Amino acid sequence: MKSYAEMDEMSADILKELGNIGTGNAITSLAQMMGIPLDISSPSLHLAQVQEIYTLLEQSQEVETGILVEIKGEITGMFLFFLNESFTNIVLDEILEKRERNILELDDLERSLLSELGNIMCGSYIRALSALMDMDIDVSVPEICVDMGGAILSVPLARIMSKSADILLIENQFQINHHSFSGRILFFPDPECLEPILMKLGIGK
Repeated sequence: MKSYAEMDEMSADILKELGNIGTGNAITSLAQMMGIPLDISSPSLHLAQVQEIYTLLEQSQEVETGILVEIKGEITGMFLFFLNESFTNIVLDEILEKRERNILELDDLERSLLSELGNIMCGSYIRALSALMDMDIDVSVPEICVDMGGAILSVPLARIMSKSADILLIENQFQINHHSFSGRILFFPDPECLEPILMKLGIGK
């Protein structure tokens, strides 16, 4: 399988379930870190052209905190944790102290905390996938970017565009106490990883 477009419905369902398992573990770690309950939505899988991704996510013109992690090993690709401005402030308030802040001007401690949050969440996600598929997977040190959502998205999209005309996006959204402070976990697996993943799960050719 050399492109996302070759996936059948069963393969897509399997990938969504992987996203659900990984995100469930990541959100559990975030909830424990913050000491408050979090809600998670059912995963969605999108196969789209680059320009359609911005429309699907509906946040390209909003200021977001992006925590970007590269995946290495038997699976390669990228994770992107998106936290909107309200969610970013809640995370920092719950773990540090409540104060007025401009997320475009975070100090070193705040950026370090968000980086560690990304490290813990991605580690939880990856450990779940690695155990399920019995594959060796590693992650890079998280990169923090606070910018317009579209600008942050351009990093993983540029990587994938060099390999495929289509973008595969596995998306989960989460909220705090049913409030509208939402975040997203986006998983962009590289096209060449799809066949090994599906073979490990017993449905590849």
